[in-house]
Amino acid sequence: MFVAGAATATLAAPLWRAGISAAFQDEYATLTYRCDYAMRDHLIAKQRLDQDPSAANVKGVRAMEVGLISCQDYDLMRKRLMRWGLSENDLSEMALMAVEERAENLADVVRIHEIRY
Repeated sequence: MFVAGAATATLAAPLWRAGISAAFQDEYATLTYRCDYAMRDHLIAKQRLDQDPSAANVKGVRAMEVGLISCQDYDLMRKRLMRWGLSENDLSEMALMAVEERAENLADVVRIHEIRY
């Protein structure tokens, strides 16, 4: 009985993770994009401030910092999915699937992953 239970649990784990991934893929993709764009906008605002220190650019950075709140929703979703049994690799795969879904060509994929200095 123990062996049968262990075998069932071992076989069911990948199916469980696949089901959880499928169920939350759309929501996770949306949160991933919101956070990604908020971080990108914040980085651009900080670079603008470095190049031209002005009151307007300081306000711009502060406005983009507010946008980073969307990353908290993303982080909470990641932690919730990990509690449900997904690994970092599972979450990375979900993020890559989100990028591929929304990208129309290779240039879009590169732009999404690109970090500008």
